[in-house]
Amino acid sequence: MKTKISLLFFFLAFSISSAFAHALWIETASTGKKGQAQEVKVFFGEYESNEPDSAAKWFSNLKQFSLVLTAPNGTTKVLTTAPDIRFFKASFTPDQDGTYKLSVVHEVADVYEKAKIEYYAFADVAVGNSKINTAFPATAALTIRPDKHALKVGETSVHQVIYNKTPFAKQKLTVVNAARKAQPIETDAEGKFTFKPEQKGNYFLEAFTEDKTPGNLNGKDYDKVWHLVTYTTEVK
Repeated sequence: MKTKISLLFFFLAFSISSAFAHALWIETASTGKKGQAQEVKVFFGEYESNEPDSAAKWFSNLKQFSLVLTAPNGTTKVLTTAPDIRFFKASFTPDQDGTYKLSVVHEVADVYEKAKIEYYAFADVAVGNSKINTAFPATAALTIRPDKHALKVGETSVHQVIYNKTPFAKQKLTVVNAARKAQPIETDAEGKFTFKPEQKGNYFLEAFTEDKTPGNLNGKDYDKVWHLVTYTTEVK
């Protein structure tokens, strides 16, 4: 309930309905092994309060999202997903060393509150001697980019937020720790912030911005675009 109240005030500040304060996110283990299947889950709902929506009730065309896997060598493929009760599930089997990037870039088909909604979700899987995978979908206007993957407790990394190919400078975002407590963070002039996990578990990073450019989507006019990005990672 605390999460819903805080998000309600956050989104009302941008004239956004609380009904669309939800986020889309990906969960998977931060490390994998060649030849061993890796499970992936895609959720939609309230992360901090651990309230994912029923997969059967995802609104508009959200269930038609594409989960893209980018391999260390740059090749991409769309993973087949299947609905479960509270998420969609998929799997892949790594066949090379390096970092595999999972991504969802989804444009909601309907206009809400005179806004077009764009969801972006990212997660990384390190396999063997991994290097940073810098590949991001060209259609993702808002991204969160770590300089390290598969972090351990107390290890520091620097993340950069990019919006429309430029640093998301002096902007606020949220980090939800392994205890599901939200911590506000602000990016610097280069769109960067320091991430230092203090305990094991999953971490959820979220950024939002509003673009007041009008347009038309499927015959419906809108006067703004809401961009919401999440990046999730497991800390060991």
